[in-house]
Amino acid sequence: MIRVGLIGVGNVASALLQSIEMVKQGIEIPGILNLPIKADEIEIVTAFDVDKRKVGKKLSEAIFSKPNVVQKYVEVKSDVEVLRGPTLDGVDEQLSKLIEESEEKPVSVRDVLRENNVDVTLNLLPAGADSASKFYAEESLSADSSFINATPSNVTEVVGEKYKEAKIPIFGDDLLSQIGGTIFHSGIIEFLQKRGVKILRSYQIDIAGNTETFATLEDWKKDLKKKIKSSFISQRSDNAEVVAGTSDYVEFLGDRRVSYMVIEGEYAMGTRVRIDISLKTYDAPNAVQPLLDLIRLAKILKDNNVGGAVPEICGYYFKNSPVRYRSVDEARANLDTLLKKIVK
Repeated sequence: MIRVGLIGVGNVASALLQSIEMVKQGIEIPGILNLPIKADEIEIVTAFDVDKRKVGKKLSEAIFSKPNVVQKYVEVKSDVEVLRGPTLDGVDEQLSKLIEESEEKPVSVRDVLRENNVDVTLNLLPAGADSASKFYAEESLSADSSFINATPSNVTEVVGEKYKEAKIPIFGDDLLSQIGGTIFHSGIIEFLQKRGVKILRSYQIDIAGNTETFATLEDWKKDLKKKIKSSFISQRSDNAEVVAGTSDYVEFLGDRRVSYMVIEGEYAMGTRVRIDISLKTYDAPNAVQPLLDLIRLAKILKDNNVGGAVPEICGYYFKNSPVRYRSVDEARANLDTLLKKIVK
């Protein structure tokens, strides 16, 4: 069993718990790695949040509490109580319009992680919670737990070396969805380049109605997300002019995300081509496949005394990793090479 601690009981946490319940019922989750540790061996043993509508509730109830908008795919069986974590910068002026902060006293995160023998701590806080994300990373390290940072905060840069010295893995930053706008956009550009098309410019806008999108309505958060997404795509497109980022929050969309992409290029005889794409996905389920992989990889690497921000894993599963690969194929090849060494 892999014992997991959740930081933030939001939409992604809801989708993750439901997916774990589904694999335990024998329902296949497409795309997950075939590893010695199976997805049904993942167990959420503790969870932290700051919203009073979740704190004190069982996880089975909290994952469907407001402001979560993920639909119920399956009944989740979990009596784990959501604990009051420290707020720090987790609720700013923007998020305070959506989150009702609990008046309960925060628990000692380090002690809870230790008491529950947590193998992997998963950070699912909203964008912009930099101090909170780094705090949880430090607490996780003190509890000898691996750490997965799904947020844009530059956690691996700040504490990566400490994790390496302790021979504990840390993965991040900013999770790549299984088939979200950023990786899909990059993949289309890579295909065009393989066919000899010169990419001139491209842009992408995303619209959704969940908490994460609401949080990025603040200009500095929107700019941060745009910088990370644009950099990721442009590095895989021979430095073409690329602009990509969340555009707006539309409440009635809920967890649905609509991504619009335009790619302009040039092929034989200077002929121009323009491609317009509309991609419609659900945000939270898009995080399930990579997280089920990462949780199991974190346990396997820790058992093999491999610590720090492992390039082969961070470069494949995250937008803002310490090492960037030129293509999906290159990233996957490096991941597969690593897996051959560590998976027995």
